[in-house]
Amino acid sequence: MHRHHDADVKIDIADAKYDIIKNYQYIREKGSIPIIDYNRRNEDLSKNAILNRGYDQNGWPFAPCGLLTRPNGFDQAHQRLTFCCFKQCLKLRETALKNLQSGYNISQCTHILNRTGFAKHMSIKEYPRLINEIPRGTKRYDTIKKLRSAAERANSTIKEDIKILEKPRVLSGFRSSILGQMAGITLLLKRALSFIVKITNQFAKSLELRPPPIPKSIQNIIQLE
Repeated sequence: MHRHHDADVKIDIADAKYDIIKNYQYIREKGSIPIIDYNRRNEDLSKNAILNRGYDQNGWPFAPCGLLTRPNGFDQAHQRLTFCCFKQCLKLRETALKNLQSGYNISQCTHILNRTGFAKHMSIKEYPRLINEIPRGTKRYDTIKKLRSAAERANSTIKEDIKILEKPRVLSGFRSSILGQMAGITLLLKRALSFIVKITNQFAKSLELRPPPIPKSIQNIIQLE
């Protein structure tokens, strides 16, 4: 592409098929940012496995108390993302705070003294596929990812969201064609229902209910009930 197009590419978007380290290295060497779907392969994403390794499926690390940190900028010089807890524990409701306190003594947390709380760096060198200049899981990342072609979006939805093509059992060409047709029908239904829900919610926000006037005496009875 770089040989045939006289353009300065800033972002390269691709699906999980291209999720290999060499592609990330090539894209970054050209001064671009890779937006490539993460291929989990045989990675264990159970709750216990994620907690033990210290970061979630998007590369966001956990604070010592167990709360998930949030992105706080990319360090271009050191090629790393910074994550902070932003002292979320101080904003929790009573029940959530008690659950957190049962496994971690918040009063002994030294990170509360910091302005942004607990902080951790995640470098591209250590996690070249998972960590990205634009953090995975953020609104900006998802918005850019939606710019892919319709075919790539369809394949990604069928594999990642609907899970039909995640680990398909294909025993013959006939079964493969049936599975592909079922995946297409399911995707069509999903998008149709999503459109209906979206339009319905838009009307619900714009319309105002005008109930008939209720006498005060009856209102008092309703409130007592």
